[in-house]
Amino acid sequence: MSNRFRKMKYSWLVGSLCVWLLCAWVAQQPVPARKANAKRVTPAVKATTAKPAPAVAAPGHAEATAPVSATGVDPESGLALDKNMLLVKGQCTACHSSKLILQSHFDRDKWIERIRWMQRTQKLWDLGEFEPAILDYLTNHYGPQDIPFDGRRMPLAPQRWHSR
Repeated sequence: MSNRFRKMKYSWLVGSLCVWLLCAWVAQQPVPARKANAKRVTPAVKATTAKPAPAVAAPGHAEATAPVSATGVDPESGLALDKNMLLVKGQCTACHSSKLILQSHFDRDKWIERIRWMQRTQKLWDLGEFEPAILDYLTNHYGPQDIPFDGRRMPLAPQRWHSR
């Protein structure tokens, strides 16, 4: 009887191992690309419906324009709209999320220190002539905040639950 139980026990173990290996193998398979829904367009229609591509200047140049938003922030990244926003977005979000910028509020010296740390340890490239513009943007929009509490979160307002 114990021999039969042992066989049952190990067959369950082998079966679950096979299922696990199959799941791991499926997870590593590349996802096939979806075919685009291509509609046939005649050349005459194609010529009339084609829109010219907007001219995009290199980031940091005066011709570069930020997306228009009623809230004053870039809808894609959440960064404050400014003439140097595209430059910061291009240089900084190439490696990390813009949320890292949004949660940081440093003065100019601390931003420089963070950039040097990224260059030294995280393989950030030399920002060259764009560094002053990036630092201006970061200190203007994500500089130190004037709040009296310097903790993890603001304390809760005391509630008055009794009357005098």
